[in-house]
This record gives sequence, C-alpha cells and structure tokens, in this order.
Amino acid sequence: MLWRFKLTAARWDEIFDGQGRRCAICRTDVPTGHGWHVDHDHACCPEPGRSCGKCVRAILCSECNTGLGKFRDDPAVLRAAADYLECVRE
Repeated sequence: MLWRFKLTAARWDEIFDGQGRRCAICRTDVPTGHGWHVDHDHACCPEPGRSCGKCVRAILCSECNTGLGKFRDDPAVLRAAADYLECVRE
C-alpha cells in the first residue's frame, strides 16, 4: 500500500517515529478499525487514490483518517463541528 503514496518503509517509519509512533491527531498508539493510514492532501494530486508523495502529511489511526474524510478535509467544517460540540455540552 505504501506505493500508492510513493513511500518506502523507511520513510513511513521516519514519519511515524517523528510522531512518537502515535496517531498525529488523537495520539493513540493502538489503532482501531483498519489500522494505520497515510494521510495526504487530496487536493494536491490529480489521480484519485494515489499521492505524488510530496503531499503526505502524517500517519493517522483509522478513526481519525475517516473523520477527516467525512469532514472533507475542510478546517472550517471541522471548527464548526468543534464549536457545535462545545455548545451542546454547556
């Protein structure tokens, strides 16, 4: 699967080691679901399902990777979701 992101196993380890071998978002060291995922900027590369390798951002757990996708990698939508959660808890 690393070939889809133009990553070698050594480069994947370098990225993951730099994150403390944890998800870059939630910081878990035990991924749920489908294991670890390579996160990349989908807007960067023209071919669906593949990366040029330059736009790899981090290694994420399955849950965080899916979450970003569901929010369309849009920071404004993610901020709105966080604001919503904070309001409904008050």
